[in-house]
Parts: sequence; structure tokens; C-alpha cells
Amino acid sequence: MPDDRDYRIRMDINLPPAAANYADEIRDALLPFLQHGVVINEGKIEEERGYIEIERCGHRLDPPQGCEVIARWEVGHGRVI
Repeated sequence: MPDDRDYRIRMDINLPPAAANYADEIRDALLPFLQHGVVINEGKIEEERGYIEIERCGHRLDPPQGCEVIARWEVGHGRVI
């Protein structure tokens, strides 16, 4: 029996400010793959849309601060932030 399930790739890496160029390199390497992504349940309340997101994370600060999304690309939409 064939397995028709999709593949989901997840990644969550915090990089220190000195390694910011690696965030750009990782993003640049992954962006071409967005064109192959599928949207699950498009247009429905339970829609799932793949994305690549870059944030500035303040969790290591004292006191801790929240994250700020500085760039986001979505399957079927391209860059949205």
C-alpha cells in the first residue's frame, strides 16, 4: 500500500548576533524549496501553509523579551513580511 503522506520539515535554530550571516545563508538555501510546498485545507479555518520565518529573539536577555518577526515567506504567497 503506497504511503501518500506529505513530508514536513521543521527547523528552529537560535543564532547569536555574531552569526547573523548564517541566518541569511540558511534562508537563501531554503527559499527555492517553497515553490514545491503544498497548502493543506486551503481557504478553510484549519488551513496549514508552509513558511520560512526569521525572528529577532530576546529570550536570552535579562529580563527576557519576546520575539519579533522580521521576515516571513509563505508557500503560494512569497514574502509577506
